[in-house]
Amino acid sequence: MADCVKKRHKEGKMMNQQIPTNQATPAEAAVAIIGYGTAGTNALIALRTAGYLGKIRMFSDTRIHPYSPIMTSYYAGGEKTYEECFPWSAEELDSLDAEVFSESPVIELDVQAHVIRTARETFEYTKCVIATGATSMCFTDAGSYTPLVLRTMDDAERLKLAITRSGCRRVLISGASMVALKILEACLERGCETTLVGMNPHVLDFNALPEAATRFEKGLEDKGVRLLLGQTVKAVKVIEGGGQGDGPPPPCQLEVSFSTGEVEVFDEIAVAHGVKSNLDFVEKGSLEMEHALIVDDYMRTSDPDIYAAGDVAQATELISGEKRIVGVWKNAAVQGACAGRAIAAELAGSEISADAKYEGSIPSNTIAVKGTLFISAGTMEVTSERHVEVFESDEMTVVYIYEDTSDGSQRLVGFNLVCDEDEAGSTAYDTGAMLTLRIEKGL
Repeated sequence: MADCVKKRHKEGKMMNQQIPTNQATPAEAAVAIIGYGTAGTNALIALRTAGYLGKIRMFSDTRIHPYSPIMTSYYAGGEKTYEECFPWSAEELDSLDAEVFSESPVIELDVQAHVIRTARETFEYTKCVIATGATSMCFTDAGSYTPLVLRTMDDAERLKLAITRSGCRRVLISGASMVALKILEACLERGCETTLVGMNPHVLDFNALPEAATRFEKGLEDKGVRLLLGQTVKAVKVIEGGGQGDGPPPPCQLEVSFSTGEVEVFDEIAVAHGVKSNLDFVEKGSLEMEHALIVDDYMRTSDPDIYAAGDVAQATELISGEKRIVGVWKNAAVQGACAGRAIAAELAGSEISADAKYEGSIPSNTIAVKGTLFISAGTMEVTSERHVEVFESDEMTVVYIYEDTSDGSQRLVGFNLVCDEDEAGSTAYDTGAMLTLRIEKGL
């Protein structure tokens, strides 16, 4: 099979840990992991460290090793090398003894038959982990021009080439999310004149309250960023041959019409309009699903032989108690590991240990753009049972969200922190860590 790379077990070690050999594994058992990213790789690691010695098949839509999506903007901006984007070495991945089917996206998951189909082959599975991540959403009315996005390493490579070509001077970023700001940071690092347009009155969309967003916006404007908030891109017209510098693609310019009626010309456009879970291969109605797959405390879907982790999973969010997608790297890693440990126990005929349980998560984010730092955790939803308190000093702005409790006290359920300096080990980082812990502990 040309698309299969067999990974051989080396010296019984993985990540400097000895793989247990005292657990029985049914000879015919086969675990399929659909997706070779953070969640899928952590499921693989957990399976092996928990003692599962049977067959594991990994299905990937690329030919490259698992990478960290956190690093993609740093690579595009020139702050990290390509190699630094990959948290696991080839030797570490080899030691996990998995069959990796590269460039083999799954096109169908037959839940009843326990079968996975790619364009080339069909595979049976005993247990399956769905960890296919999400895809960037992008407007399609840009004529022959394909806007830049930032999600995969291929996206990062294209962004890097675009903002480093000699003719790229003016870049428009549509969207004001965390991803939009990571693209913005990469553009600033490359010396581009950058404009950000967003439909909401403030940046950071649903991650920040106005008091924090306002201070962060001032930091951006001090770095030369032009903000066009409360408006959207209405249309894009490609001016062929109007650009400067080297191709490919052949230089062009982009005439952008905004919802205000104003028209401007840019060299590149980047879009950050959210993501969509990659679940097209799952037959409608075969698994319980809302925005993504509903999972229990062990990452099991409505089918006990199918698990989900990462951006395709709706798991417990601690503040609301609801099943929600919390799309952060750490969460994907923890969920993948929970799924792997649970599957290993089930296939060994053992009770699933307490440490395999997914304890839930809270949304949390940290970003620094050219020295302006933003940290948040918890909910940003203000209700009649919640109130906001703002602390502001020359050093930082902290916005607290407190919720009334049944015993008449209150607990911290969310916060924003903005600081004009980004220094590791600073008071800002210590404060952010302390407040995040308070929310996690329900204090």
